[in-house]
Amino acid sequence: MTAKQTQFKVAAVQMAPVQNNTDATIEKVVSYVKEAAEAGAKVIAFPEAVVPGYPWWIWFDGPMQGMDLFCQLYDQAVEIPSRQVAKLSQAAKDAGVYFCVSVTEKDGGSLYLTQLWFSPDGDLLGKHRKMKATSNEMTVWGDGDASMMPVFDTEFGRLGGLQCWEHYIPFNVATMAEKNEQIHVSSWPIGMPDPSASFADEQCAIGAQYYALATGTFTLCASQLWTPELEAVCCKNDAQKQAMAYGHGFTRIISPTGMIIAKMEHDAEGICYADIDLSLIPVAKYFIDPAGHYSTPGNMQLYVDASRQKPVHIIDEGEQRVLSYDEIQFEE
Repeated sequence: MTAKQTQFKVAAVQMAPVQNNTDATIEKVVSYVKEAAEAGAKVIAFPEAVVPGYPWWIWFDGPMQGMDLFCQLYDQAVEIPSRQVAKLSQAAKDAGVYFCVSVTEKDGGSLYLTQLWFSPDGDLLGKHRKMKATSNEMTVWGDGDASMMPVFDTEFGRLGGLQCWEHYIPFNVATMAEKNEQIHVSSWPIGMPDPSASFADEQCAIGAQYYALATGTFTLCASQLWTPELEAVCCKNDAQKQAMAYGHGFTRIISPTGMIIAKMEHDAEGICYADIDLSLIPVAKYFIDPAGHYSTPGNMQLYVDASRQKPVHIIDEGEQRVLSYDEIQFEE
């Protein structure tokens, strides 16, 4: 491990995917990695489900109405390893940065919402699967488990992440706090469009801000935004179009004391930057460390099973040899 750096630039990307088109979306991701690196960023955050896009249709007329779009998403889901992962790996190596990108991952016959972490060497350091798909998301993504809640010790601090409403679940927050994160990637789709509220995006942003304050981390909150191009793919009638609103990004960077130190406009694609100093973290920890001096282990304890949870365990499955046509012929 090289010497620790405490002062450096970080970035959070606000972007729309090319919906259900993995290769085209990865091209956008790669271009943003390059741009952020050239601007001096060392750690870069991307929105939730950005590759190859969030399955918005599940919230319109019921999941069955979007079966055709689900099949497209399934076909475009990211497998590990794959040429798509290799492309992301190369982008990290070329730029010399750490970045975290959220994808729909295909593993076996199922899909999962997964953050992938890449290093400046181009290594895939690890992944985090969303622990519990939210409501209708359960028709698209399976659940993760605590074996995939990593925090990586790097020269730019301890890096970790969660996705969307995971930030509202106290057990998740407590588990990540125990891992002593310093920089947290908070990945989201868009804010929650609400014609009756002027600041609807804040409903989601509060989750990221709470997380930063509760855990004492620099939190890179990266969101998508809704565009006419997404509307054209995901919406099948006027009622569905009226349920959404353009923009509604809420990308920002939050200090360990809960202060917003950089922020994007809600309707702009681009990159949010901040110069951070990890020496601010002890200031936050002085007041609250939920996994340390501000915990109450004499009254309450959380036990986390970090073993890989699988529904089927096949023990000592022998490899079956193919018998050729000639081998299975016999004479009486």
